Amino acid sequence: METIANRIVDYLDTDKILWNDMERMQMVLGLQVLIHNIIMTGTILFSAALMDMFWEAVILFAAYGILKMTVGGVHFQTSSACLIGTGTFIIAGVMLSRRMDMSLMSIFMSYSACFIALMIIGPQGTENNPIAEENYEKLRNKAAFIIFTYLIITFFLFLADLKNIPYLLLIAVLFETLSIVPSFITNSGSS
Repeated sequence: METIANRIVDYLDTDKILWNDMERMQMVLGLQVLIHNIIMTGTILFSAALMDMFWEAVILFAAYGILKMTVGGVHFQTSSACLIGTGTFIIAGVMLSRRMDMSLMSIFMSYSACFIALMIIGPQGTENNPIAEENYEKLRNKAAFIIFTYLIITFFLFLADLKNIPYLLLIAVLFETLSIVPSFITNSGSS
């Protein structure tokens, strides 16, 4: 990906007059992240489409991604690990949602447990994705809003009897809650 990003930046600034070295490095890094995300998302959703679970995968991927950007937690160090880990979660999450059969009270209790856990130990940054101290409260409030919104949506989808769709948002919240525990342990030990 670095080679492709470098070629794109070289093509955009052939004469090397538009950007200084620092700006070129930022452009290369930004393009690497963009290329990685396009390839990863495309591969996961293509695989899901082959397994006849495309729209469910889109919902789970989006719900998890929105929460992940706010709460943080574990991030894989390599693109391949990220692809395998996220892909496995998305595919397994959809398959799990198809087999879930919970009461509305059980769903509410699961959301409540995750909400409490995320409010106590979240958000969590990593070495490569730190969270500035002044942003913790803002991110915690945003996470609370997202979880509450997911709960409301889940409630209405459950009442509409949309089979496994209500469980996708719950799975995203459950997995994100679990994914911040290792970061919490690491960050607590280094403090």
